Amino acid sequence: MMEFALIKRQGLMLLTGEVGSGKTMLIQHFLTRIDNNYNVIRLSQTQLSDVELFQLILLELDETANTNQSISALQKQIVECIEALHKEKQHTIIIIDEAQNLGIDSLIRLFEVSQKRVNNEKISTVFLVGQNKLRETLDNPSVSEFISTINTKYHLGSLALKDIRKYILHRLAVAGGHKNVSIEKDIFPVVETYTGGRPRLINVLVDHVLTYAFLEDIKKITTKVVDAAIKDLQWEPFGVKYSEEKPKSEQTFKEERRQSYKVIIRSDDKIQGEYFIRKKRITIGRHRENDLRIDDPLISRQHAQIIQQGRTIYLRDLNSTNGTFVSSKRVDIAPLEVGTIIQVGNCELTFTRSTKNAPSMSNSTNSNVVDLAATRH
Repeated sequence: MMEFALIKRQGLMLLTGEVGSGKTMLIQHFLTRIDNNYNVIRLSQTQLSDVELFQLILLELDETANTNQSISALQKQIVECIEALHKEKQHTIIIIDEAQNLGIDSLIRLFEVSQKRVNNEKISTVFLVGQNKLRETLDNPSVSEFISTINTKYHLGSLALKDIRKYILHRLAVAGGHKNVSIEKDIFPVVETYTGGRPRLINVLVDHVLTYAFLEDIKKITTKVVDAAIKDLQWEPFGVKYSEEKPKSEQTFKEERRQSYKVIIRSDDKIQGEYFIRKKRITIGRHRENDLRIDDPLISRQHAQIIQQGRTIYLRDLNSTNGTFVSSKRVDIAPLEVGTIIQVGNCELTFTRSTKNAPSMSNSTNSNVVDLAATRH
């Protein structure tokens, strides 16, 4: 998308994403794909005043900035430098990383720089790259004209499960490690649970996993290996804030471990079925590969997870289209307590303890498929 904005001479592009979502990696990749016809200015220090920012841009243009110049004079000097480069067949690219720290006045002046034309052609392209706070800043009414001219806007979300798999295998292949180790497919949902699909966290976790495997002379990466690395890192599932709670007695803990849990599935105020939770991690969604499959068009292929981590059970949304709700509030991740009502699509799932032992896989009469279309006929 950065190349598209450059080729089309759109003048300005907005790229946002949370910390660790891959913004810097995308910038680096973009810079490897442009030729010598471009003059690149890249700034990542943005804790600056308006004047300091434009002085820094001038320095990157090999121009001396007078410390007594006004912001308007600095802006004019920058435009003159860009015009001079344009005459030499050089298009100027200005990349502002961490742009969420900029003030509104700086953003407006950068917008004005990006709109300068020669013979009806924009002579520079400004890329504003930052965290979600940048979008909040741009919601200010004073920059409405500025926003309306941004034709290319892109938000980097977290990687989906299939993309996490591709990402890890690609990086392993590039490093040559695919010849030395093999990876079980079961590890990818675990990686997703603890990284939230953020490339930076994936890199940290997988690097730790591979280091552990090397030290232990392990050639096959299994969930056991990943769990050992997670324990070593002392990570919680992504989005869970660490809280120090009063330790439970050993007797209480043993009693809780003997308890089994289930979800009761309701739709149209009718019980459609129940699902016993037999594993530390179950997935809920419309696709047949899910542990609990609910055939509802408002539910995503892979919609949510229920995860047991130590003594706590969590619900986690898997970037679903229509969201996962607890107590009518959309959540990314939330702890579950007995009686919690989860809303997914047209269904309510009540999380509760089982009053009897969970049936085994062989003797259970409960299907893992809930077909809402069929139950409505």
